[in-house]
Order: sequence, then structure tokens, then C-alpha cells
Amino acid sequence: MTNDISKKALERIRKENIHPEAWWKFALRKTLLWTGIIFAGTFAAISLSLIIFSIFSIDQGIFGFAPRRLFSPTVFRSLPYIWIGSLLAFISLAVFEYRETGHGYRHRPFFVVLTAFLAVFTAGTLLHLLRVGERSDVALRKAIPQYEQSVRPREEFWKHPEDGFATGTISDTNDSGFLLKSPDGDALVIHVEKNTVVLPSVRIEGGRTVRVIGNQGSDGAVEAEEILPALPRRFGDENHEQGFDDDEPRPPRPAHPASQPERQ
Repeated sequence: MTNDISKKALERIRKENIHPEAWWKFALRKTLLWTGIIFAGTFAAISLSLIIFSIFSIDQGIFGFAPRRLFSPTVFRSLPYIWIGSLLAFISLAVFEYRETGHGYRHRPFFVVLTAFLAVFTAGTLLHLLRVGERSDVALRKAIPQYEQSVRPREEFWKHPEDGFATGTISDTNDSGFLLKSPDGDALVIHVEKNTVVLPSVRIEGGRTVRVIGNQGSDGAVEAEEILPALPRRFGDENHEQGFDDDEPRPPRPAHPASQPERQ
């Protein structure tokens, strides 16, 4: 029986003129696969660092927003979908290429995907802490003019008082609040109540630029729930050499986390 199988195999080899491939072809294929995996993983991590930077450039404490603010249409419109798509594409590419290696068949697809996500999350977070995402964002804005339009500017986030987010320069103050002149030239009446949270670094006086979180009434006035300092400049802005999170004075850290007011 064994001899019959061997004879059939030899006959097929002779008939189809099958020749063994050179070892260097296997080595080249293996090298290309692992090089592709490394490049895909690297670009996925950079994409994640750009996502983290884009989100935190809106506000360093954005995840402290109350759920109705955090999951508002304004927040979803401001997400960097171009980098979210890039992240998913590169992770998918890395997983596909790993499955083509000699080790890929040994692991279940779910395990490979989970491992890839954890590795990219760790690397992406590290790159964010090293400010790679921030510097990449600045470089892309300078090199590709169309990039600014493809990524919703963080300044636009604070131009939606109807959704509870406003910014502008204080032009007048009174006992009940102040008048806010928006970047578009509109005037917003801001009411400051007893329970309005005003960060220690904010001074409510004419000429100061602030951000306001609150509810806009039918008359257009905004009942302020929290007043924040102006958006600090980004790394690489003209006449400025510091990163976006180094510009404004830090409010004093509360003695206990429970004393931190929740953003509404």
C-alpha cells in the first residue's frame, strides 16, 4: 500500500514537472511577512496616538463630562474618523499577515485579534505620552493643507452653544453673568449661577477668552454649568514652542477625588 502511494506521488511529480523551491524564497516570504506585520503595527500605534491626541486636545478632562455631554452629537462629530479607520485597517492588515506566517495557524483568530489590539493599545499610549501623535498632527497640518478639512478642528467643537459648548471673549460683565463674543462674531448672554463651577484659573473680566459648558434656552441665553479657561495653543503654533497642555496654569488638585465636581 505504501509503495503504491509512493509510486503515484513520483509519477505525479514527473508528470507535472514539480521542483522544490529554493530556500531563499521561503526566507524572503517570511521576512516580508514579518516586516509587513511590524510596519502595520507601527502605523496602527501611530494612528491610535493621533486619536488620543485629537480627543484630549478638545479638553484634557473630556472624560469627566457628564454622560449627556460626552455622548452628545458634538462629541461624535469631532471624533477623528480618518484615524479610527486607519487604526482598524492597519490592525486588520497585521492580523491577516500574521495568519499567513508559520505560527498563525496555531492560534485562534480571536486570540490573535485580541493580542494585536492589546499590543497596539500599549504602543499607541506610549507614543501619545512621548507626544508622537501631537507632533504628527502638526507635521500633517503643515505638509498637507487638505488635512485640516479632513480632521474637524478642535476649535469647532466649542462653537455649538445649542449642544452646550461655547467659547469666546468676555466683552461685558454684570451681576448675573457676562456677555460672550464668539469667534464667529455672535454675542451670547451667559448666566452665572451659584452652582456654576468656575475653575480657579479662570478670571471673569473683559477681554478674557473662556469656554462655557451649559444649557442654551429658547431666548439664546446660556445657563452656565462650568466655565473653563481658553483652549491652550497646540505644539508648533506660531510664536509658541510649548505643547498644548503646558500653556494654561493648572488648577490646584483637590485633596480628595470626591471633591472634584462632575462636569455637566
